[in-house]
Amino acid sequence: MDIRFLTTFIEVVNTRHFGKAAENLYLTQSAVSARIKLLEEYFHTSLFERHRNSIQLTQAGEKLLPYAQQLCDTLKQAKRELQAQTAEYVVLGVTQLACDLRLADILRFLHSDFSDWSVKAEVLTLDNLTRQLHERVVDFALSTEPLKTEDVICHQIASIPLGLFNLNDTTAPTSGDFIAIDWGSKAHESLLHSHADLRDAKLQTNSLNIAISTLASEGGVAVLPMHPNERSIHFPKAKLQTKLEGVSVTLYLSMLKTSKREGLPTMFSAIKDWTNTVQ
Repeated sequence: MDIRFLTTFIEVVNTRHFGKAAENLYLTQSAVSARIKLLEEYFHTSLFERHRNSIQLTQAGEKLLPYAQQLCDTLKQAKRELQAQTAEYVVLGVTQLACDLRLADILRFLHSDFSDWSVKAEVLTLDNLTRQLHERVVDFALSTEPLKTEDVICHQIASIPLGLFNLNDTTAPTSGDFIAIDWGSKAHESLLHSHADLRDAKLQTNSLNIAISTLASEGGVAVLPMHPNERSIHFPKAKLQTKLEGVSVTLYLSMLKTSKREGLPTMFSAIKDWTNTVQ
């Protein structure tokens, strides 16, 4: 059984509300309901009595509660003890585009300037990244969107302009040539304003690396990051078709305000300062 089912059960008990529990756990309400249902199926009993304006524990729920709290507390204590005995480590959670754009550079910096630390990096969706940061599974978050919560320190560490680049010989790109990368609604609207014929694409992806691989093997057109001199970062010989005025991809580095692990604030500041020198 997944221990997260028990933490969800405890949160519902504390809030007496599935919606509030979902908000605190950074889950959807349907995900909370599904976890409670699986927990009830596991124990073959109902744990809550659901009324219109209240949620109450059943007798079985009352009996389970102290065991659930004890199990969660024991696992947390075990995790702290094991972490204290291992070498220093940091867990970096990244969204897909942030990974493709800057993760390799940040890893090289950490391996160089914090060589005593072990680094673990994981690609996550923005929702999972936010949730795992609050659960202290992830120490730092790197994303192309700011985390919308007051509990984190969020710094913009890079802003990279975007442009439509053509790797073909044709001067009039069509949807059959277009590889669409999900840079967000603003970039999409700006592109369609000047190239309405690129409403469709032969490939749509949220991975810059997949797009680059396809462009390298098949050619085509795509919105790509560019240098201030308006050259493509990834394809210097590509022709700039259209500069997306006022549109850029922004990278954010975040950590919890209440992070208590020694050394993390220093590392966070070092990454932030370093990225300011390499933009």
